Amino acid sequence: MHSSPMRDLADQLSGLMFDHHTLRANLLGLRDDGVLEDHSEEADQSHLLRYREIRREAGRRTAETEDDRITKDLVLHLAQAEIDTIESKIVEFGVSGYLQSAVPELLYFLPQLKSHHAVPQFLATVAERHRAGVAAGRMPVKHLVEQTIALVDQHDVPGLRHYRDVLRNDVLPFGRDTEHAGLCWLPDGEALYRKMIRTHTTLDLDPRELHATGLALVENLKSELGDHRGVRYSSAEEMLHDAEAALRRAETVAPQWFRTVPDQHCAITEVAREAPASTPPHYVPCALDGSRPGTYFVNTKEPHTRLRDIAEATAFHEAVPGHHFESERILLLQDLPLLRRKARVTAFSEGWALYCERLADEMGLYSSEESRLGMLTNEAKRAGRLVADTGLHALGWSREQAVGYLLANTPMPRELVEGEVDRYLAQPGQALAYMMGRLKFDELRTRSDEAGRDVRDFHEVVLSRGRLTLALLDQVVADWLAEG
Repeated sequence: MHSSPMRDLADQLSGLMFDHHTLRANLLGLRDDGVLEDHSEEADQSHLLRYREIRREAGRRTAETEDDRITKDLVLHLAQAEIDTIESKIVEFGVSGYLQSAVPELLYFLPQLKSHHAVPQFLATVAERHRAGVAAGRMPVKHLVEQTIALVDQHDVPGLRHYRDVLRNDVLPFGRDTEHAGLCWLPDGEALYRKMIRTHTTLDLDPRELHATGLALVENLKSELGDHRGVRYSSAEEMLHDAEAALRRAETVAPQWFRTVPDQHCAITEVAREAPASTPPHYVPCALDGSRPGTYFVNTKEPHTRLRDIAEATAFHEAVPGHHFESERILLLQDLPLLRRKARVTAFSEGWALYCERLADEMGLYSSEESRLGMLTNEAKRAGRLVADTGLHALGWSREQAVGYLLANTPMPRELVEGEVDRYLAQPGQALAYMMGRLKFDELRTRSDEAGRDVRDFHEVVLSRGRLTLALLDQVVADWLAEG
């Protein structure tokens, strides 16, 4: 493992990020002290100064090698993303029941923490930031505040009653209605949304151009989908059986498509009882210390609301060969800085996983025409996100306008559509990363195929450099193809 000034800077940034995002560090096995993130304004300003200094230092340094160039560009992007997030004060108005919001994330992962001593102070600090947001005119969405109250009412955690009372008494009365739910209705909302687009897609994109891209993609998919509407599950047992069958089928044929296949099988388990029914199926990577395997969590609550048709595509996205193969491949890259192996780069990780849904079709993994149509349903959902997310946050759409668009233009049922739209409101810009990343992987795969390259080599290249911005990914593949 070589050392260099750029690598040292990457290690400084990863150390700062794990010091800042302590829950994430605990889940990765990098610490086990139960310390939780300090969301106070004072802590944010302290972290902000350190992120700015690292970014300035990275800008001053010269990258001597390809490896250092990749590391430098990733340091610049990740440091800026953290700066943008802190400056946007999302913790103040980002009240929702969704997993990536501060309190729901804590409640979901609480059983995995060895100590809960920091929970009351964590909740009190977040509550105080919500109050500060209201005072400054950064109001959360009333509809999402109501969902958060319903979520916390299901738990019995020290300090949670006080947090719930703050939501009910000091936040809810001032919440924005669903006619004014997007970021564009907040002070400096337009600039804030551009920051969120850059953070999640790794690109500085005009929301109106994204909107137009989404409209075109949705129209193309509508002709492929026809009138497909999907069927529902009837039991949790069915859901788990189908997930198991899909993953093992994918593992069997994977060596024909990948040079490196993980030794560790992807575990499958049900979503924690404490999680809300709206929690989507998701993947949690293995702990770096090996104490927990990479696991695909299937939400078996209310099976009658789950579409059976999309189950296989979702499993290929979340687990094999999607997130599980990417995460396990990263474990083998011990010569890379931790920053490049464990940083959150949504467009890369989710773009890869969405690419894998179509790849699974090439691999012959879909067990029926209905499941293949489910793949197209998922694709229509991700294309529709470009339209609805930008509609809400840049064009001033109401919640119902976004819901109406997705109902009219995708096969998703109303309850799924409403959950999707609430997610866009809770996590502005995040949902854009899936399709934008997927489009880049598609483009690069086409270039690889046209150059006559083996698909296994293409997959080896794109998964062997760690997590990359889309610009870096493009350059890595271009350099590989230029080698001849």
